[in-house]
Amino acid sequence: MVVLILSAYLIHNLLSKIPKFLDFSLKISAFSHLSILFFLIVSGFPWVNMGLSADEGPLSEAKTLLTDSEQILFVTASLGETKGNLFFYNLEDGEWIPIFENIPVQLGKNGIIPGEKKREGDGHTPSNIFSIQRVLGRAKREIRNIEYTKIQKYHHWSDSSTSKNYNQLIKHKEKGAVSLWDSEIYELLIVVEHNTKPAIPGFGSMIFLHPWSLDKPTSGCVGVSKEILETIVSKLDGKKFPSLIIQMVE
Repeated sequence: MVVLILSAYLIHNLLSKIPKFLDFSLKISAFSHLSILFFLIVSGFPWVNMGLSADEGPLSEAKTLLTDSEQILFVTASLGETKGNLFFYNLEDGEWIPIFENIPVQLGKNGIIPGEKKREGDGHTPSNIFSIQRVLGRAKREIRNIEYTKIQKYHHWSDSSTSKNYNQLIKHKEKGAVSLWDSEIYELLIVVEHNTKPAIPGFGSMIFLHPWSLDKPTSGCVGVSKEILETIVSKLDGKKFPSLIIQMVE
């Protein structure tokens, strides 16, 4: 009952802020007008099962993300599918304007899994609501009000569960760290903030939205065409509190 009340509270605030979001939800999944409430209850987020109050931990964070976001990236796929679709909406003068709809993406080789069940090397893409906070790339660029790191030859990302730098960007080479300089898939990437703050060893690392031109699944990231990713990055604005939602749909 507590979960239903808290979820109803969140849905009420969400609907008052983004009235067009339900139309979008119906369009992609044929859900009823309770689609987002259903999404919150069954999606498997840790806070759903923890009975948190509206001002505690992950529930508070999710509520803030959804009610404050004026830019939403939505990645959806059916259970077990490795191919999904990407939607990108921007709030302008109270209207949700589509920038992209139904853009094909490649997901992990084992499909989407609830974020709290994600484990290192399992081939799953984690579902959750993520704040878009960081972008990395090799080109010199500025992104409005979002942290941008220009990738250099010394940049690596640790995916070793035994490293103190697990799931962190580092400026040196170490055992289990992946170079961000040697692969074209790291030319430009949006960090999916899964298991980053803090990083729990073994719970998954290096989850990005990155360029992908192959007709096959990723190792757990979301792969999209470089042209689409370039446009997404050019539209991002930290003052709009952009969010990324990755979710399974029926």
